[in-house]
Parts: sequence; structure tokens; C-alpha cells
Amino acid sequence: QKMEKTVWDWELVNKNKPLWTRKPADIKDEEYDEFFKAFAKESDAPLAKVHFSAEGEVTFKSILFIPKKAPYGYYNELHKHSDSIKMFVRRVFITDDFSDMMPRYLTFVKGIVDSDDLPLNVSREQLQQHKLLKVIKKKLVRKTLDMIKK
Repeated sequence: QKMEKTVWDWELVNKNKPLWTRKPADIKDEEYDEFFKAFAKESDAPLAKVHFSAEGEVTFKSILFIPKKAPYGYYNELHKHSDSIKMFVRRVFITDDFSDMMPRYLTFVKGIVDSDDLPLNVSREQLQQHKLLKVIKKKLVRKTLDMIKK
């Protein structure tokens, strides 16, 4: 009596670590450009970028980009909230639906925030009211304005 045995051979397709978890000194500008194009669905490289880790009240890693061109319909939809900042907790995507992560005058900035301090098991509505988000927002705005000054 013959028995068939199925053997699965798995191959890891994405061997790259998330870009924001790596040290900025180890990342080339071309890697940032390719990441931005894929992440923001843009064809051009970013005008400016900042990659930083923040520690203190809340610990998080972030990469922020300023696109070369304003997104399509940007000036017609200023009153709408933007989904340009993606929130991760321990490298797990949580949401990009934060209306107050960046002030309205900075909604053109695109980026990623990854925090280990925020809880994974809360609803998105509770997360929006979380006190650590106010600290993250303050640091993101400060870093963005510093990036624009340069």
C-alpha cells in the first residue's frame, strides 16, 4: 500500500528588515528613495527626509518624507484628514486614519511611526485618545519643521 506525502518547501520572499528599524548610517539614499516611491506610491524621489529615533516619555522610530510635488487634489481637499502618517506598534500596522497626527498645515508630509510603547490590543478609537500620541505628535511636528528649515 502506497501513501502520498505532501512536503511544502517554503521560501522567504522578503528578506529585508523594515527600513525604519535599521540604523540611518547603514542606509543609502537610493534605499530611502525606493522605499518612499513604494510606500507613498510616488514616481519621484522625496524632496527631503528625516530618519530618527525618539526616546524619553515614549520610544519610537520614524521616517518622514516631504514629496517633491503636492499630491493630486491636495489644495481642493485641505479640510479632509490625511492618511499620510502610518502608525505601527512593534512593526505591526495599526492605522493610517489619524486625523490629528499632523496639523493641517503639514498634511503633505508622508511617513511611518513605529512605537513599542503603545498597546496592541486597544481599539483605534481608544488609541487616538492615548496620551502618548500627543507626545509623538509634538516630536513629529518638531522634526518636520527642523527638516523644512534645512
